[in-house]
Order: sequence, then structure tokens, then C-alpha cells
Amino acid sequence: MAVAVDARVPSKDANPSMVGKKQKQTPSSKSTSTKTQKPKHGASDALRVGALGGCAAAFSVQTLMFPLNTVKTRLQARAPHVSKQVLRKTLFKGLYRGFVIDTLGSVPGTGVFMATYEALKLTGLVPPAVAATVAGVAGSLLVAPCDAIKQRLQVDATKTLKGELIGIAKSKSPIRGAFVGYPQFLARDLPFDAIQVTTFDALKRWHGKTIEPDRHRTKKELALMGAAAGAFTGIVTTPMDVARTAEVCAAQFGIECKGASCVVALIKKGGPQVLLRGAVPRVLEISLGGAVYFSALEAAKRSLGWDDFETGCGETHEKENEKKRR
Repeated sequence: MAVAVDARVPSKDANPSMVGKKQKQTPSSKSTSTKTQKPKHGASDALRVGALGGCAAAFSVQTLMFPLNTVKTRLQARAPHVSKQVLRKTLFKGLYRGFVIDTLGSVPGTGVFMATYEALKLTGLVPPAVAATVAGVAGSLLVAPCDAIKQRLQVDATKTLKGELIGIAKSKSPIRGAFVGYPQFLARDLPFDAIQVTTFDALKRWHGKTIEPDRHRTKKELALMGAAAGAFTGIVTTPMDVARTAEVCAAQFGIECKGASCVVALIKKGGPQVLLRGAVPRVLEISLGGAVYFSALEAAKRSLGWDDFETGCGETHEKENEKKRR
């Protein structure tokens, strides 16, 4: 007959000190498991932090960089027959004309952009550039109408915000009037958003991998990376910005046009070099604005509890997202 062995009886090889006791976790293993646990962010967190962080960053840039934007727009909108000497008389007057309407569009529009971008990036279903493009379309619905009104107020001292709003409301097609130059706006801002945001993220990842990986990036480092991303983006997208200004402010150029024909008419009047009008203040505005924007954005995100720091400054998220896409 087989004899049943009581499971409670220790075997010969068993350690007597471990009998009847649960194996304790060593301090080293406990600390290791604690380190490997990363805080998880949900879609609602991404939307909240993206929206609030984007709004805070956009308002900071608007307040500080708006005068440079006005100078850039006036240089771009100068009619070919108007000399630079004549333009200088009004170039630096009323530098905050259009600030209110533009802020009403750009601040919530940037909040929508960043909320959409962070939420899409978190899913890992699309590359960052695609996420930025989709987010740009969403934000443009708020930004584009206000941007068009702002540009007309910047270049024409006789126009008023009330008059512009009434003119749009009484036009044959108020929606078309509000979204004048919208294709050019998308042609400028979608590449702009994709290039600037992904360039900044790439610089942040590179910096996190190569320079003291196991720490947060400092405010100075974030500012420099934001400025570099902004300068590069500003140079690349200046021709599209001139095309946008040409359609919105066609009367100032002395041309009648719509869509891409504005660029053709503009080149005929001023030559190919006209596409680089306002490049210097634009690059200065966007590089300085990039430093302010991304510094404010990262500070806002951290204050709201969104800490995307991991070893390599986001490297872990990128690897996880790559696995999802595969």
C-alpha cells in the first residue's frame, strides 16, 4: 500500500528556517520592482494636461512675441510700389493691433492642438508627425478665422475689430468670409506643427539619451531645444506664410486673387525673392517663441502631474508605441 506523505512535513533538502514561513522579498528586489513601475497616464489625463498646458504656453508666447508677428506681417504685406522708407513710418506703430482677436483664437486653438496631440501620441497608433497633423486640423478651426482678422488689423490702421466682424456677418457667405485663405493656412500650419513639435520631441529624446540620461532636462536646456526647433521650422515655412498673408491681405498687395493664384500674382509683381519677405522677424519670433512655448508647456505639464520623464526622456514610451504599431 502506498503511504500518503503529509505536505506539511519538510523534505530533507528544505531549509529548516524557511519551514512554515513565507519567503520574504529582499530589500533589493523590492526596490527594483518599485523602480520599474511607471506611472500610467490615461487619455483623459492627456486631454486635460494637453489642453491646459497648451493654453498656458500659447498665452505666454502671444503676450511676448506679438509685436514681432506684427512687424513680420507688415513687411510681408507691403505692396511692391511702397518703398521701405515709407513703410518704416508705420512699421512700429500699434504693434498690438489685433492682439485680442488673435488671442481669443490661438489660446484655445493651441489647447485643442496639444490635447489632441498628446492623446494621439499616447495611444501609439500613429507616428508623432501624423498626430501633429491631425491635431493641427482640429486646432485650425479656432485659430484660422481669428488669424485672418488679426492680419488685416495689423496691416491697415483704418480697420476695426467691430467692422471686420460685421463685414463677415453681412457677407454672402459668412463661413467663407471667416475662413478666407484657409487652404493656405493649412499649407503653412500643418507642416509647421508637424515639423516643430516632432523636432522638439526628437531633440528632447536625443538629449535625454546622450547627456546624463537619468534626469529631467533643465529649463535652460528645454528653452534652447525649443528655440532650435522654432528657428528651423520658421525658415522652412516662410514661403507658405507669405502665401497665406498674400490672400488674406490681397488688397494691400494691390492684387485680386484667390488660393494659389495669389502666390503667382505676387511673384509676378515682386519676383521670387518676395517669398522670403519678413523671414528675419519671423525666424526671430518663432525661435524665441519656441523657447518660451516649450518651456512654459513643459513647466505646465509637470505642475499638472504629467511626467513623461523616463530613462532616455521618453524612450520607453517610444519603444512601447513602436511595438503597438507593429
